[in-house]
Amino acid sequence: MWVRPAFAPAEMPGLVLEWRRDPEGGWRALVTWVEARGRVVTAWVPADELRPVEAPPRTGSAYG
Repeated sequence: MWVRPAFAPAEMPGLVLEWRRDPEGGWRALVTWVEARGRVVTAWVPADELRPVEAPPRTGSAYG
């Protein structure tokens, strides 16, 4: 996923570890990402601050 936490200047690649429901009915994900300065962050992020990475499906063998 691409993550763009509040006040961040750009999207960063992140790894979603877990999903949970918000009390307001939305969704949050526990996401880990590395900031531009190299700091590793793990935080609960609202779903509207995440965007899926678009990638074509894998086809064929991993060996060519």
